[in-house]
Amino acid sequence: MRTYIYAIVCFLMLSGFNASAQCPAATPSLIHIQADSVSMAWAFAGAGVYEYAVLPASAAAPTTGTSTSLIAAGVGGLTPGMAYKAWHRTYCGASLFTPWTSLSFSTPCGSPGTITITNAIADSADITWTSVSPGASYEYYIDTLSTTPTSGTAINTNTVRVKGLKPAKTYYAFARTSCGGTSYSAWAMQSFFTPWSVGINAVENTNDINIYPNPAKDVLYVQNNGAPFLMLITDISGKTVLATEIHQGTNNININSLNHGMYIIRYVQGEEVQIKKLLKD
Repeated sequence: MRTYIYAIVCFLMLSGFNASAQCPAATPSLIHIQADSVSMAWAFAGAGVYEYAVLPASAAAPTTGTSTSLIAAGVGGLTPGMAYKAWHRTYCGASLFTPWTSLSFSTPCGSPGTITITNAIADSADITWTSVSPGASYEYYIDTLSTTPTSGTAINTNTVRVKGLKPAKTYYAFARTSCGGTSYSAWAMQSFFTPWSVGINAVENTNDINIYPNPAKDVLYVQNNGAPFLMLITDISGKTVLATEIHQGTNNININSLNHGMYIIRYVQGEEVQIKKLLKD
């Protein structure tokens, strides 16, 4: 009799199967799939101990997994745009486990989302976008047209300084995630304006445009008797802190958010770049 019972136990251990209704096999549920992570959950069963694993879809079933007494787990470090399987099994006691069950899923090829432009000068600018995951690869593209590109320049970081730009132009910066092969995320896009590369003392007041008061505290008034134009306010380092379109008539420009100090006002009148100094109280 003992030999018979021992043979049954050995069979169950080798097969990994437990027929008890208190220790059922359960397929995990995937509750939060991100570009680089996934969250799993399952029902309480068996001895209250489980093993789980997340492997590439092409990999064989695991021989062992991460042990936990919880009924949920998060797995990070995944690759965007890749196919995976989430594996789960229940510990039934006496060194017995249910068979592995699995659920297939793919991580999304996350878009960079937010593009930030810094240190823009007449011929260059720093372009940075939100990192999708550590080690991700991207493509970027810079143009004066807002048309979505079909391809870009490959890069292994989420920041680049672009050079060879022209002053006083609107540019469009595009970035997307490379997810392997020919798989890419959607393009993210951000526009920016390159300032003029002229000296501070280039020009004096003109008859068509009057800017007052100076010094100014909260509101700057621009009286324009000519055609509409774009006006930029930059700090002494050349960084644009405010850009606005000036229409014909009196324009009220809110400068309350600017810090106290000296600023440079730049705008185009005819074919000339006009520059004025502004003191913010």
